[in-house]
Amino acid sequence: MVDSRLRNRSLYGSMADYESVDPQSRSPRSGMTDWIFQGNRKQEELEAALAASRVRSWRTPRYRDRAAAGDRVWVQLVRRKDPGLYYAGTITGPTHEDPEWHDGDSPYARWRTEVRFVYRIDPPLLRGELLATAGLSSFRPFAGFQGSTVPVPADIAAALEERTRPRLDPL
Repeated sequence: MVDSRLRNRSLYGSMADYESVDPQSRSPRSGMTDWIFQGNRKQEELEAALAASRVRSWRTPRYRDRAAAGDRVWVQLVRRKDPGLYYAGTITGPTHEDPEWHDGDSPYARWRTEVRFVYRIDPPLLRGELLATAGLSSFRPFAGFQGSTVPVPADIAAALEERTRPRLDPL
């Protein structure tokens, strides 16, 4: 069940509200958490990287203590043209410190989480559709957010799963 502070807000509040979501409010799907991992790469660049390896390392400066192996990741590409959800995957292990990170580097690059990309969402679930879909439109991160990761409340995760099921193309 989603924390009542989130359920009762028309836009699911500010990013600070997500930090207070009860970690026990996990998806009915095996008790795992769903995440939005945001990226700004061009889809073509990401496709080329996925051709080399479906496991990609993602910067995860926030919520690193909550992400767990088996959690589902929805990859949201943000850009001027056609922002939206393009991939779905699974976290493969605990968040770890990047061995190439050094003092003085960006603190946002210090923590990494490995994600196995499992599906391409085809056609992608674009921002316009996300914001026009009952059950998804109230989730503020679909309108864009500053950051790289955000947990997805169980009700939104269930609506995403239903909406994307016919679009999932195995990689």
